[in-house]
Amino acid sequence: MADEQGYINLMKTILADGNKEAEAEERHGRNGKTKAVFGEKLVFDLASGFPLLTTKRVFWRGVAEELFWFLRGSTNAKELAEKGVNIWNDNTTREFLDSVGLQHIEEGHLGAGYGHCWKAFNGDYPSGKNGVDQIKYVLEQLVTNPHGRRAILSAWNPSQLSMAALAPCHFVYEFYISDTRGLSCMMVMRSCDVAAGLPFNIASTALLTSLIAKLLYIPTDKIIIITGDTHLYEEHFEGALIQIERSPKPKPTLEIVRDVPPKDSSIDEKVKWLETLTFEDVKITNYDCHPAIRFKMIA
Repeated sequence: MADEQGYINLMKTILADGNKEAEAEERHGRNGKTKAVFGEKLVFDLASGFPLLTTKRVFWRGVAEELFWFLRGSTNAKELAEKGVNIWNDNTTREFLDSVGLQHIEEGHLGAGYGHCWKAFNGDYPSGKNGVDQIKYVLEQLVTNPHGRRAILSAWNPSQLSMAALAPCHFVYEFYISDTRGLSCMMVMRSCDVAAGLPFNIASTALLTSLIAKLLYIPTDKIIIITGDTHLYEEHFEGALIQIERSPKPKPTLEIVRDVPPKDSSIDEKVKWLETLTFEDVKITNYDCHPAIRFKMIA
């Protein structure tokens, strides 16, 4: 089932005990005990509204600020913390960095993570020298070959995984233009924290797709989220049991209030627009949601 009810059904599937069809199983990983399934798919229709989950309040500022941080190519989590977004704090402490062999990385930085991969793929870290700006590459593909099959953004680089505080969870995005419906994006996750992380990932993918569509002067169609190891942490079971009893409400609306460069502007101008976005440039309206449920981020 599409949209938020599909997300709720996924939670129900993982929580179900003795459901042979679901095949959820207990697993013990790097950071705790989970119940997990593998190879799931969620679809969200962007034409009918923005998929900011309504069965609990989602931290919209955190979603937007983190995405803009990626688009600037930054790996300095202190920039987010200064704006009240603390989602990367636990994974960039001195203790955590030392525990994963990154004694040489400055505290507060996550190494060759998402921002580095998006904007300087395989380049020197932290300078980014000799790296590939994949955001520019994706825009070039979509502008020059809208029916092509190479508009792909990847954060999975085996040669630099050991240089990042965490291996990327959401690691590939493929964009697709329909002449009649507009821009879609398929995002793939190797590891999916359903309670705390996935709501962020859904909204972030939808926002990225909406921003690119705005630059291309075309509508948005849908996002598809494919998840590998799809899990609920034991610490999240209680909150998830509350959330699955709630009914989704109508989706809110995203408004991009900042003017975009002209349709025939250069790729560099489009890239610069993305790099300089601020939280005030995007607005969510009519966000009617159930109360927040606190799901601790598991570092």
